[in-house]
Amino acid sequence: MGEASGVGAVDHWRPSSGAAFLADSPPSVTARPAKTDCPRLAWQKSGGSERVACAGDPSCRPVLAKRRRPMHHAAPHPSLGRERSMRFACLVAILIAAVPASAQELGLPADCTPGKDCFVQQFMDMQEGGGIADPFCGNAAYDGHEGTDLRVLSMADVERGVPVVAMADGTVLRGRDGEPDHLVVTDQDRAAVADKECGNGMVVDHGGGLEVQYCHMRRGSLVVAPGDTVNRGQKLGEIGASGMAAFPHVHVTVRRDGTVVEPMTGRRPGQGCLKEPGQAAPLFAADVAAALGGGRPQLLAMGLAGEPLDHAALPVSGPPPAATAASPNLVGWGWLINLRAGDRIRLVVTGPDGATFAETMTERMDRPKAAYSSFAGKRGAPAPGRYDLKVEVWGNAGAILRKSGSFTVE
Repeated sequence: MGEASGVGAVDHWRPSSGAAFLADSPPSVTARPAKTDCPRLAWQKSGGSERVACAGDPSCRPVLAKRRRPMHHAAPHPSLGRERSMRFACLVAILIAAVPASAQELGLPADCTPGKDCFVQQFMDMQEGGGIADPFCGNAAYDGHEGTDLRVLSMADVERGVPVVAMADGTVLRGRDGEPDHLVVTDQDRAAVADKECGNGMVVDHGGGLEVQYCHMRRGSLVVAPGDTVNRGQKLGEIGASGMAAFPHVHVTVRRDGTVVEPMTGRRPGQGCLKEPGQAAPLFAADVAAALGGGRPQLLAMGLAGEPLDHAALPVSGPPPAATAASPNLVGWGWLINLRAGDRIRLVVTGPDGATFAETMTERMDRPKAAYSSFAGKRGAPAPGRYDLKVEVWGNAGAILRKSGSFTVE
């Protein structure tokens, strides 16, 4: 039987939404830098392809500058691979310690579990003047992005309904509904949502000078109106793909006194990424900040299928049907986000007899990948029984993500 393997990738998502309310005033909530023995963060910066400047709520009008060829990542220093887990643990601890007791804490904008059924696809871009840097000096952003994108896997999740919830107590200021849910892929798609890039959404005044803009909600799902008061965790609507959305998600832009603020660190655009963790003054509650992570590679889903993986179909219909004993092939697959230049993906499928059924290791990523899929398998109907699948992400100094699962073919 012949072996099969393959990959699919998206380098940079198209802009989904953003807003630029520029001001020179510093954040009103600051924190004393926390003492730490954690190592200095030294993740590399990467390039972007589009610049977005928007104004108006809840709609955002992007002004797309001349496209720039994305800058490639420099390969991370070998010591980063060995210390990445320790660095992230230190960062989370510092974020928690840096929250002032009097600060208003923001909750998660959706009723979901980060890392399980929702994932941060993109953070705010903290680098001005071209190039990108997420709040942690990684590549989980795109050029000019002024918000946090919390995604679900596919439009199938939109159909079942995933609530968007208020991040804090507040009052609804304005909103919009009625825009269709449709993933933006082509230039024609982008033209169709011009002047309505935020799609269905709202702006909520959460008090203390904080406002949050919620975007890309499902058409017909908004359950509150301007003037309504809301409580933290109360349903506002549902995650959708209205407006300029290349994947189903809720985009949130946080503003303090009219100025955009990155909620994981409390920093304003242009202040740069978090080179010193002790400088963090997060607006998220400590448990939320810890759950959202630091923009590292994540596994969205994995499994066994009966056909080679169709990468373009994943955000539309979600994971493929599971393989059965009647399937023409057996393919182990993994779907990942936020890979970095130099990363490699390894997949290993072990058969019911304990022997390796299929295995593959990709070439090193030549640049950051916002979304990526890989698969390995063999042609021919599979034998029934239990199969084990491993999906790993390898950096220059070793594995930085390992996931495994068992699947029964009947």
